[in-house]
Amino acid sequence: MSTEEKSTSPPEGHPPIDWSKWAPAGEGDVRSPCPMINALSNHSILPHSGKGITKGAAVTALTQTLNLSPQIANIFASVAISSNPDHSAHTFDLDHVRKHGLIEHDVSLSRADIASGDNYTFDKERWDEVLRTYLDEGEWQHAEGKEDEKEKEKDEGKGKRMTNFHAVSKARYERVTRCKKEHEEAGKEFGYGIKEFILSYGESALFLGLLGDPKEGKIPVEYLRVLFEQERIPFNEGWRPTESPVTQTDMNHMIFSLIMANEHKAEEAKAVGLGTVHAVNAAVTSILPTYCTIM
Repeated sequence: MSTEEKSTSPPEGHPPIDWSKWAPAGEGDVRSPCPMINALSNHSILPHSGKGITKGAAVTALTQTLNLSPQIANIFASVAISSNPDHSAHTFDLDHVRKHGLIEHDVSLSRADIASGDNYTFDKERWDEVLRTYLDEGEWQHAEGKEDEKEKEKDEGKGKRMTNFHAVSKARYERVTRCKKEHEEAGKEFGYGIKEFILSYGESALFLGLLGDPKEGKIPVEYLRVLFEQERIPFNEGWRPTESPVTQTDMNHMIFSLIMANEHKAEEAKAVGLGTVHAVNAAVTSILPTYCTIM
């Protein structure tokens, strides 16, 4: 189903949401390295303070707002609760999930690596590089099926620049190579193994599923700009929840599609210790359910 054809209502059984209610973090509020979770707080779907979030509140927000499957939502919420330094607590604050190696990971699409000292603040320079690849390598979706060259020069309301698996995969791998180079130049260890490999692919797969099309990997690039740059759900721009929950099966499909679109997949598989692309597929199937969280 195309973006334009999606219902303007939440999935059946989900309560209505006032998407006009939005405000960025203010004094005393805390946020995480994840733009999607931050957006839920900015919309006051999660506490706007970003503090005292229960497992139930997180699961409800993710399933009823974004239509993420309960299985994946419960994994994220459980991991988030474990990030609280007070292990007797049954809540978490968004800044708790900044803890490196738990949910946060190196090779983020919009944050610097932990070695820089700030792994949670939006990094415009890094994001702009990712965005440039989405724009350069993506494809056009034109109104009324038009494909003339003038429309391809500029959008001007006649069409939308869309991501695809190729563009998203290329942008992700470019982040891997840049991060590796930065670590080498700084004389710091580059921690990119199997877990980081899966989290990195999972991060891209998840926003493809939640904001666009889990089958084809297509999202209007405008949606991603709104999410990453404003930490706002792009409801005003046309986004609507998928009709069916984004499941583990969807995640597997999107990650495999991103891996296969990577021209350097064999090289990357070897670098993270998996050896072959076949071993990568086996690792994703067996390990992903553990790591499949909001990245």
